[in-house]
Amino acid sequence: MGATMHPSQRQERILAELRVHGSLSATDFAAREGVSAMTVRRDLGELADRGALRRVHGGAVSVETYPTAGVPHRPAPRSAPGEPTTALFTLGLVVPDPGYYFPKVVAGVAERTEALGGRVVLGVSQYDRALERQQIKRFMSSGIDGLLVTTTVADALPTLELLSEATMPVVIVERAVTEAPTGASTLESVRSDHSAGAAVAIRHLADLGHRSVGVAMFDTPTSPQLRTGYERTVRQLGLRTDAPVEIIDETASVGAATRRFVTRCLDAGTTAVFVHSDHYAVEFVKTVLEMGVSIPGDLSVVAYDDEVAAFAAVPLTAVAPPKHDVGRFAATMCFERLSAAAELGFARRHMTLTPTLSVRESARPVFDS
Repeated sequence: MGATMHPSQRQERILAELRVHGSLSATDFAAREGVSAMTVRRDLGELADRGALRRVHGGAVSVETYPTAGVPHRPAPRSAPGEPTTALFTLGLVVPDPGYYFPKVVAGVAERTEALGGRVVLGVSQYDRALERQQIKRFMSSGIDGLLVTTTVADALPTLELLSEATMPVVIVERAVTEAPTGASTLESVRSDHSAGAAVAIRHLADLGHRSVGVAMFDTPTSPQLRTGYERTVRQLGLRTDAPVEIIDETASVGAATRRFVTRCLDAGTTAVFVHSDHYAVEFVKTVLEMGVSIPGDLSVVAYDDEVAAFAAVPLTAVAPPKHDVGRFAATMCFERLSAAAELGFARRHMTLTPTLSVRESARPVFDS
């Protein structure tokens, strides 16, 4: 592996090992990575010249902390060559669904963790709260070094209470921690700012001249934030407040509910609709076209999630949460908390990332003929 690794990647792994363990043996690292000790010593020299580490006889020590200081969550040293794993650390990751939305989050976690020399073990809750807590307890008792969790619902107090008792670093992914138990200050979080994402969609439609923008969405952990962002943006931009807003029951007759909603929009003079989730947006387009309503001629549509929006009958303009970046930052945050850098006592962090807009064919200015 090490022989074909770019020098910058190898040096990043060196720094990762120093952050976790505080010290590094050039000979041992060379053996694990399959490169010569001379190559490693050259890397150490370059990093020392940049002030990233301090050279000592036989290797290097971290400049961020004393290598002998005790870090409560520091993982055990890496396995020797030939043992089952040579991962520097292991992160457990629990997500509700591996098939929709979360694959990009998982990929971001895995990519960043691997770059830092670690490995990821995945657990799936299937939106089952009992299974979610079961997966978390399994990870907490298995000796993993850090835990990343996306709860099944937004206000998962029992799960957050369980996580607040963890002895390893915990990062909540794609959820806020506002419902965390009082005094549970150990939890950190990284999530998409879905409220800001809704604002991106509504502002785009307003820039196209739409003054009445309706909303049709499934009830998901994301929808309350989207509703908040929608209402705030409508108020700030002075848009009409009488446009239809409806939560569609995905367990009932979705097509019939969509037809009723679209009829209300047309009767109210609503010219654009914001739709969540992506799966529903594709079905929404199909139903609207079957009604003889033109997209975007009669009704402009912007979807949220951007998982399959491009494949709708009319390719949908859509807002894309930064899923890959959420995973990447979550892994980085967890690693920094379990590493030797945690001895510096930096503050707990709650990070939000802003979604982006992909413009396609489903929305146009209202003055187009």
